[in-house]
This record gives sequence, structure tokens and C-alpha cells, in this order.
Amino acid sequence: MDLQQRLGSINEQKRSFITGTTECINDQWIFFDAETDEASMIEEMIGKEVELFTLNRWEKGIFVEDGLIQMNGYFYKLDNGDCLRFRKNLTFAYKELLESFSEDQFLRFTSTLNKLMFSLYDCTLCHNQLMYHQGDDEQEGVNFLMFDNTEMILSVHHHYSRGKLRKDRFEFTLANGKRTILSTICR
Repeated sequence: MDLQQRLGSINEQKRSFITGTTECINDQWIFFDAETDEASMIEEMIGKEVELFTLNRWEKGIFVEDGLIQMNGYFYKLDNGDCLRFRKNLTFAYKELLESFSEDQFLRFTSTLNKLMFSLYDCTLCHNQLMYHQGDDEQEGVNFLMFDNTEMILSVHHHYSRGKLRKDRFEFTLANGKRTILSTICR
């Protein structure tokens, strides 16, 4: 199961999208992030998937040119105040780490994050030490992950051992000191 299938198999993760509104300023379309109020040029998003809130639901489309979205069977011309959302990107090292998990491990890791009120998309830093061990028979190390859900910070230390046995231990530590441990051993 690849990462996109895994993400699709889990109910919508919180904070997985950047949501905002559009405005045409000096004949250029600008996207304003609702959370951060950051402004970005929509022309930089040409060719990327977007979702437009219309008729009380989200519809997928692709930006084909500045101010124009190709929807399913028609083209939509942007208007001031249109509500758009884009799926957040995951960093390369983080994607690689998530893809290295077994299906069960991925679901348990995600479930633990969600119980702690975090989303897969809240990861702000991932040091994936496994990327430096490719080809080695026996491997041991620690991956470091940081998550921020805007209310709390979470640090995850992923201690791993690869060899005859595959051991993984995740230590989840919240900024308030609360800790949770998730451990798996596979042959």
C-alpha cells in the first residue's frame, strides 16, 4: 500500500489542507491563507490540484491559468472571495519514513497521533536516519519528528533496529510532559 492509498484509507486528517480566499489585485489573482493571512500568487499554482467550495461542497479542479480552474467537465473563472483549499505537502524525508512503516504500524502511529490531537500533516520537522542506512544488514538509530497543532508541540523519537528482527519504539512527548509509547517487533 503506497502513501497516497494509506492517506486515502484514513478519514480526513485535520489540518491537511491550506484553506483561504481569493482576490484580484492589479489584474493578478492572490490567495490569502485563512490561518496565517499569508498572501501568494495564484499563477504559481498553475498545474496544481485545488478544491473550490461551491454549492455547499468541495469540488476538485486544476489551475490551468491565472484565475481559471478546470473542473470536472467545465471551466470555472475565479471571483473575489472564492474559497479554495490545497492539500499540504509532506517533506520528502517524512514521506519516506511513513512509507517504510508496515500497514499496521502506519495505522497505529496515525491513531496515536490523532488521540493526542495531532494530524499527520502537523509535522514540522523530520530527521529520517533510515535514509542514511540503505543497504546495511544491521541498522540501529533514532528518527526525530516534531509536530505542531497550533495549541501544543509534540516530539516523537522513533528508535529502530533492523536486522533479523525489526524493532520500532515510538516515544511521543508533549510539551506539557505527557508521554506515550508505541512499540512493535516484527520478524
